[in-house]
Amino acid sequence: MIDFMQNLQTEEHSFQEAFENARHPVARSRSGNIPSSKDISGIEVRLSNVVIADNKTPKVFPFPGFARVYFVNLVVTDLSAEALSLDLNGFEKVDDGDKLSLDRTLFAWKKTDKNAVAPSQIHVFSSLIKSKQPLRDVAKIMSEVKNDENFKGAASALNDVLKAGSNVTNVSNLIFQVAGVVGGFLGKVDDKPLLTWVQSFTDLNGDFDILGKTDKTAANKFASMNLSITIRDKERRNGNK
Repeated sequence: MIDFMQNLQTEEHSFQEAFENARHPVARSRSGNIPSSKDISGIEVRLSNVVIADNKTPKVFPFPGFARVYFVNLVVTDLSAEALSLDLNGFEKVDDGDKLSLDRTLFAWKKTDKNAVAPSQIHVFSSLIKSKQPLRDVAKIMSEVKNDENFKGAASALNDVLKAGSNVTNVSNLIFQVAGVVGGFLGKVDDKPLLTWVQSFTDLNGDFDILGKTDKTAANKFASMNLSITIRDKERRNGNK
């Protein structure tokens, strides 16, 4: 069984706190016109620069020391009826220093007349797992996972706690439960991921006050990856800023 608590990095990002403490520490005292959640017109969370620093495979001649790696990604939000999005990728012949082709948008929301309410919680779970056997067909794994009763139960419970506005700890516990189900279908893998990252973006203080792009990085001696979140307001969407 995979122990996702090993080589784990977690962080809860409060948009309000980041605005006050990082970008413009005195801006609130200077202006009363800081945009609030009603002004948000778009949100994007993007993954990039997933790099394997040490694949934990020794180079012993004549073997080149390549590894097989799975990347598991879960995105959970309180935005829609289906709270959970699951993605799985497999990579062959991964060497030390290799950058994986994983630059992509994980979550995007744009305000429209039919989609006027912004999410208040976005949780991202990403894990790099070394396989001990040839990679399985990821499409088949995805199908098996989604038909699994344990997966369905955990996904349903996630939906319930998000609707109830439960705290981040409850959400995180269920995310690890879902990840454990997925890990059980990967076959023979290392019980310690190269790197696992749980990143929570929330509006704990009521507003999405940090505008523009915020970058975050998780890294250890085995791997690293970047996440960015971009918040747009009405004026930026319309090209006035």
